[in-house]
Amino acid sequence: MRCILIVGDGMADQPLRELNFKTPIEVANPQAMNRLAQQGVSGLLDPIASGVVPDSYTANLALLGYDPSVVCEGRGAFEAAGAGLHVGQDDVAFRCNFVTVDESLCLVDERAGRIGVEARILGEVVEQIQLKVHSDVEVHFKQALGFKAALVLRGEGLSSKVSVVMPKVGCPVAAIVPLDSSFEAKHTADVLNEFVRLSNQVLKCHLVNVERKFVNHRPANAVLPWGGSRKPDMLFFQEKYGLRAACIAGASLIKGIGKFSGMDVPDVQGATGEFDTDTLAKADAALAAFVGGRDFVYVHVEAADEASHDGDVAGKVAVIQKIDALVGRILDGVDLSDTVVVLAPDHGTSCLTRAHMGDAVPVCFAGVNVVSDGVTVYSERSVYKGGLKRISGKDIMPMVLNYMGK
Repeated sequence: MRCILIVGDGMADQPLRELNFKTPIEVANPQAMNRLAQQGVSGLLDPIASGVVPDSYTANLALLGYDPSVVCEGRGAFEAAGAGLHVGQDDVAFRCNFVTVDESLCLVDERAGRIGVEARILGEVVEQIQLKVHSDVEVHFKQALGFKAALVLRGEGLSSKVSVVMPKVGCPVAAIVPLDSSFEAKHTADVLNEFVRLSNQVLKCHLVNVERKFVNHRPANAVLPWGGSRKPDMLFFQEKYGLRAACIAGASLIKGIGKFSGMDVPDVQGATGEFDTDTLAKADAALAAFVGGRDFVYVHVEAADEASHDGDVAGKVAVIQKIDALVGRILDGVDLSDTVVVLAPDHGTSCLTRAHMGDAVPVCFAGVNVVSDGVTVYSERSVYKGGLKRISGKDIMPMVLNYMGK
């Protein structure tokens, strides 16, 4: 028996007025997801716990059976590893955003107008930054996808106990503060603030940003680190479950989780983590992983979450339809007599508030050992009638193992 777990990041939502109080999933009318529901058992999933708003890293760790509170203190190390940076035992790693700031270094746009491929050029410039005041600390930087990047600090006297959240628009960005009274925390905050100021110095007059401003696009004129953490303490997935696993993703966070859990993490051509991501290429990569001897494949699609954070309702519906095409390609490529297929968002993301939600999300299992429950539509509303009732993220892997006969 094999298993494929398909995660539509932020795919679930609440009923929206502009959709006549339907959800984006309901409006997308995903035929392959409905087909999966008709063959399986459905229910509601609390990724962490009822009413708890999950971060993407905590939710995805939970779906894979890892306790986020034990494994890691933040997402930075996963982001860095997924972006291709080495994270040593004593390093401190951060997720970074290319951002737009004003002359006073106050935040204008946390995604720099959702900058795309131009960020690669800017990333090469930021990679050359060397600290001046804190020259004893090594800076390792890598642009990942669009406005997303990662940073690793290496040196003595570093701490992850620094402010880890994105500031609100209008607040200063070079204002990272220690979270405890230790020398290490203050030192690290000072290092990060120097890095932010230096990034602004090298980026604000760069030709890419001059051209962006000329066409009324927001410049990516600073880099802001957040979500700091040290290297996680994780059992390899195969050691934990006896399953040889692969992770198919475009987002560096998810690729990092795959790497630290010992999964195969292939680079899939066209897997961008954005609206243009090639979901069919991801489906083909997942099926190829089975051919290559894997018996568990984790497939993650980021773009629905990105559309939600932009408040782009039509874009979210379109992304869900692309995820549905992925589900259809996978269902056509496997035999449910020897494969368990699981479908769920890692959390809901509201197009109205543009933030993650604590709502339960729809989950479905299908396979030869699964007793179907009569649900015929996959959506937030329909799965209330499902046979699973309400489960949590930590239940997913025990149920997978049970349905696989393990």
